[in-house]
Amino acid sequence: MNEILFETDWLGSEPAYYNELTGLASRNINDVIDLQNMEFDDEGLVAYLDHGFSVFQHTPVKNVRFLPPSSRLLLGSDGRVMVDRLPDELGRKLERRCTKADIIELVRARVHDVEHSSRGEIVIPTGGGYDSRLLNLMIEDDSRVRTFSYGTSEPQSCSLEVARSRALSHLLGTRWERLPIGLFHMYFDDWDRVFGPAVHAHGMYHMEFYEQVLSRVEGGNVVLSGLAGDWFSGAGDDLVKPVQAPGQVRRLIADRGMHADSSMSHVTSSGDLYTEYYETQRDLLSSRSRRLIEMVRFRMMLLHYLKRVPEHFGFRPVAPLIDVDVATAMLSLPAERRIDRRWLEEYFTACGAGLQDVEGRSLNTLNYQALRLVPLRPLDEALLREVVRPDYVRWINRNAGRRGLRWEGYARLLRHRGIRRAAPRLRSWGLRPRRLDAYCAYLVLKPIERLLRRRNEAREKAA
Repeated sequence: MNEILFETDWLGSEPAYYNELTGLASRNINDVIDLQNMEFDDEGLVAYLDHGFSVFQHTPVKNVRFLPPSSRLLLGSDGRVMVDRLPDELGRKLERRCTKADIIELVRARVHDVEHSSRGEIVIPTGGGYDSRLLNLMIEDDSRVRTFSYGTSEPQSCSLEVARSRALSHLLGTRWERLPIGLFHMYFDDWDRVFGPAVHAHGMYHMEFYEQVLSRVEGGNVVLSGLAGDWFSGAGDDLVKPVQAPGQVRRLIADRGMHADSSMSHVTSSGDLYTEYYETQRDLLSSRSRRLIEMVRFRMMLLHYLKRVPEHFGFRPVAPLIDVDVATAMLSLPAERRIDRRWLEEYFTACGAGLQDVEGRSLNTLNYQALRLVPLRPLDEALLREVVRPDYVRWINRNAGRRGLRWEGYARLLRHRGIRRAAPRLRSWGLRPRRLDAYCAYLVLKPIERLLRRRNEAREKAA
């Protein structure tokens, strides 16, 4: 009889990795990589460089795959692992129609289930946005709530996230605290131990954040996360473009510019992964709701750090807004109600939690602050030569360091209202600071550099 090793939910929100040759399986990709015999997967590596995280169940490492959503990883009696797809019940759930009141009651029920089944304080990372605000409003016993925030603007104490979170805490009477961050470039080793070469290292700021939370709240307590709630409540609707050819599949992989340049690598992609995905999913992709779900499924390889990081620090993360019934209920709302999340704005206003009058700085300079506080160590050009061109590594090191185009100048430009509004179009035309592009590429290549170093050390030790 086959043994069930892992099972993924409908979104794949907790990735599980396995090695097709060795049969090893784990939630941590590092556990299944055979370092001495490690080779790169050309298709997986190019996709990783292009998007900043693993996609299509391929990783940058040959024979190391991850489970798709709604799947089980089985161990057969012969020691081989097999993937078993579970029945798809989304069609039935997406057919129903729900009202705003239905959704609010569903979310309240899920939050109360967590609240009543746990003891101790309930941690809610709160940025004053829609998702964390909704979770705060759903709590029955406000005395158990601990909310923590960090600012992304300078000074951090004047950030809009901080101002809104402070106002919400005052409204609800919960305990709130702002935590300073900016030293997260010190966490590359910790990030690598948890995520390895499956995803770029952009989420390190959450490690700095939760380490501080842990010093104030006991581990083991619940963390309520708003993971992916924005996508289902309406914020992702403007990104859901039609997909009518394999080349358009990239529209579904919303990497937000956090990637490297695969044309600078020594390997090429046939594009077969995109074609195979399109051919198997083309009928479902005609549905707007299904396309949005697929976008979130792709993003989960990146976004799962919102659960995995607090778990790493001993907390019990729960994400009520990705419950399949809650998410599909939000997707069932009419398109006009989802624009700018009007249905949620109405609910917040009715609760007196609209926060429209709260003022604060909204320009996100957090990465620049971190670069200033903890400058990046140069990537190892000799080590990465196996994967990418040395001149590309030199370009990254030069521009991600202090000699790149000054981020402050770009930030000052964006303070001008007209330029700020035009920024998305300017970026689409390629008008971005070199330092930002180099920084993104650095975060993508750093896990690959560390993988190569660990492989070489393993081979030296075995020699």
